[in-house]
Amino acid sequence: IIKAAAKRFARHGLAKTTLDEVARDIRIGKATIYHYFTSKDDLYFATLRWECENFIEQIRVVLENNELTLTQKLTEYFAQKEVVSENNKLIHESLLAFFNEKSFEQELDIINWMLNKEAELLKQFLTKHYSQKIKKVSSVFPNFIVLNSWGMFFANKLNSLIKTSKADETKELFIESLVTILD
Repeated sequence: IIKAAAKRFARHGLAKTTLDEVARDIRIGKATIYHYFTSKDDLYFATLRWECENFIEQIRVVLENNELTLTQKLTEYFAQKEVVSENNKLIHESLLAFFNEKSFEQELDIINWMLNKEAELLKQFLTKHYSQKIKKVSSVFPNFIVLNSWGMFFANKLNSLIKTSKADETKELFIESLVTILD
């Protein structure tokens, strides 16, 4: 149900998606959806949460991949955000709704959860990376990386608007700076 809803919500948005359409897509009765979800909004929030959980899992896999160098891990981490508007449309739309001050409170709670989980993963990654050097990583640095990497995603969108080719150079500079700090 959530996978079908994710496709519908991503394509048509919350307002234009109906539970009848979701039910028809997976050939079940609408009553079956109501067995699991109290409303379309409830299904939407569950779907957004599911997408955020999947996004966090993708980040975790990248950061825990011992076959990648530090630079490769950071590059892949940023790459996950570069494609969020295509691969994670609900996350992207929720972030845009936040910037337009049109978010639902529950939507903000889910995005906040995702950002905190992302910062937690980065903190674990940094603690492991620094294990020989320090015992504890401040929560400020992982949050700095999370927020600036999301900021870079939106900045790169703006770069495409003004037709500059600096987006890749900006990302590379940020990654090089982080590698310098971390090594």
